[in-house]
Amino acid sequence: MDKTRLWIIGSVLAMVVVAVLGWVVAIQPELDQSAAAAAQTLQVDSANATSQVALNKLKKDSEGLSALKSQLAAIGVSVPSEAQAPAFLDELGALAAANGVTVTASQIADAQGFVPPANPAAPAPAATTAGSGSTATPTPSPSAAAAPTPAPVPTAVPGMPPAVSTLVTKDDFTVVPVSITVRGDYANIVAFVGAAQKGQRLFLVNGLNVGPAANGPGFDGKVSGFIYVLNAGTAVTPSK
Repeated sequence: MDKTRLWIIGSVLAMVVVAVLGWVVAIQPELDQSAAAAAQTLQVDSANATSQVALNKLKKDSEGLSALKSQLAAIGVSVPSEAQAPAFLDELGALAAANGVTVTASQIADAQGFVPPANPAAPAPAATTAGSGSTATPTPSPSAAAAPTPAPVPTAVPGMPPAVSTLVTKDDFTVVPVSITVRGDYANIVAFVGAAQKGQRLFLVNGLNVGPAANGPGFDGKVSGFIYVLNAGTAVTPSK
């Protein structure tokens, strides 16, 4: 009876040892591999989700690709990769004829690298005069009616930082000074200046001087400004 009991106890202990060894040697590694595979699956799913978000954005962007190409083509006409001065003067001539004025002179100056505008200095404090507590206000004297004067050229407000971009430098952007003189009625000259700033070619007017015509009736209007060129090295040609 004692030997039988010892055999039973020994058999049970042997089975326990076999079960433990089976867990350690066979089952536990499989569980570790399964956990590692599950973690790797989660990483792949996360990467796939990120890629899907990027793919969806690319698909959405591609839907407006044709509109972006059209916009780029229009900008390429407004700011081309070459000066194309004769074509611009032809455009100004057509706008002059459409607004009832005649071009009498034109000049295209040498191109120059773009220079960002400087920050205007802040206004100096007004000087005060010691002594009297009040200052007499001068009485305006009557004057004869003056002839129409051209609109003033906009100027930067002192102390106001200019709008500049680091993407626009002398290396990729060229400025071409332009001046043109037209003859006609004052209203027609003003209309021409407005049309010139809304043409296909970007034209920034920075000066306008209108006075009586050098000969004959009407007025002479001298318009000065800039056209711009995007250097060939940075120009982007839209694909067809």
